Amino acid sequence: MVSVIIPTFNEAATLESFLRNLLNQPGDFEIIVADGGSSDETLKVLSRFPEVRLVRSGGGRARQMNEGARNARGKILLFLHADTALPAEALRKIEKSLADPSVAAGSFSLKFDQPGGFFKVLSGFSRINHPFFTYRDQGLFLRASTFRRIEGFKEIPVMEDVEIQGRLRKIGKFIKLAPPVVTSARRYLQNGPFRQHWITTGVVLRYHLGVSPYLLGRRYYRNHSQGESR
Repeated sequence: MVSVIIPTFNEAATLESFLRNLLNQPGDFEIIVADGGSSDETLKVLSRFPEVRLVRSGGGRARQMNEGARNARGKILLFLHADTALPAEALRKIEKSLADPSVAAGSFSLKFDQPGGFFKVLSGFSRINHPFFTYRDQGLFLRASTFRRIEGFKEIPVMEDVEIQGRLRKIGKFIKLAPPVVTSARRYLQNGPFRQHWITTGVVLRYHLGVSPYLLGRRYYRNHSQGESR
C-alpha cells in the first residue's frame, strides 16, 4: 500500500479538487492529511471525505510530514502538496520503480497549470535529476523503511525536501518519473512570475552555498504573504 501524505495549512481553496483527483488513482493506497493548524475551511472540506485520515501537528512542513509518516500504514510513502495533481497511474509507477532495490527514492518532473513560455522553461528545468532542480511540488516518494532508516525529514524551516535528498542520494538511486505532476502557479501569479522565481531560486542557491536554513526561512517568510503548509 502507498501512503499519500499531504501537509496542509489553509488549503481550503484547492483541497477538494485535489482530493477528488487523487481518489481516482487506481491501486491500493491511503490518504493522510497532516494539518499544521489551518484557520480557514480546510478541516470543513476534509469532513466531506471520510476516507481521508487527518492528523494534526505543530506548524512547519517537515514536522507535518514526519507526523503523517508516523501514522502511515503503507510500505511506500508519497509526500504531495495539496495544489498538485498526479498523472494517471502514478501510484502504480511508483510501486514499479521501488521494486528495484537499487532505487532509494524519486520524484516526478513538473508542469504548471498555466500556459506560456516562462512556465514551460521552469517545467523543462524540473526534468533535470539534481537537487538544485528537484524540490517543492514534485512529489517525493520512497519506502517507509528507508524513511525510518534515515530518521525522516530534518525539522528545519525551509529546504527540508532538498536536505533529505542529499541523504537519500547517498544510499541509492534517485529517479524522476514521467509524465509530470501538474501544480498550481498561484504563487507566481500572486507575486509576479519573475519575482517569485527570484525568491525561490535565491533561497535554493543560498542553501546550496551553505547558508543556514533558519536564516533562509526568515527571509523566505518575509517575502510571502500567503500562508503555506509551514
